[in-house]
Amino acid sequence: MFARLIEATAKPGKKDEIFTILTNELLPVLKKQPAFVDIIGLSGDTADNEGATLALWKTKNEAETFYKTPEFTKIMDRIMSLVERTNIRTFNVEISTAHKVAAAKAA
Repeated sequence: MFARLIEATAKPGKKDEIFTILTNELLPVLKKQPAFVDIIGLSGDTADNEGATLALWKTKNEAETFYKTPEFTKIMDRIMSLVERTNIRTFNVEISTAHKVAAAKAA
């Protein structure tokens, strides 16, 4: 499995708007992707304007293909206008109790 972590600092007062876009616009599109596994949205526990999303995919190739689509780009353009900074990192998922990674790796 493959994971993409996006950390962001929202512009003042924009965090709720970002999570609304993620929930109402991005999540429905992600759910239609056959390789999409899950997304976890996080908000800072000490800094109200900080947050992150962790998206899980079956393969890196399928994730990267989605992230190049016009639909994703359009949604991200809206979000990027609401943030001060972002940091994107990618990972191979090695263990997970919630997503049965061992079974997914064997498939």
